[in-house]
Amino acid sequence: MDRFDFEQQIMTCWNVVEDVKTIGSAIDSGKLSNDTLHNALIGIETLYQMKFEKLFEMFEVLVRRGDFK
Repeated sequence: MDRFDFEQQIMTCWNVVEDVKTIGSAIDSGKLSNDTLHNALIGIETLYQMKFEKLFEMFEVLVRRGDFK
């Protein structure tokens, strides 16, 4: 793991913006029931909780190794 891997993980976390836009478009088109919308939001919450935890774990490793000064 290096700083490049860390930067890549940051970029994957930014996908949340596109995911929210996708849900917004589906809402606008009337294609989501309340149940489906609720499940989609729970899924995004869970997925990004895992992604941000991975990102922070990578950060902690890189700090301990002295890769950030």
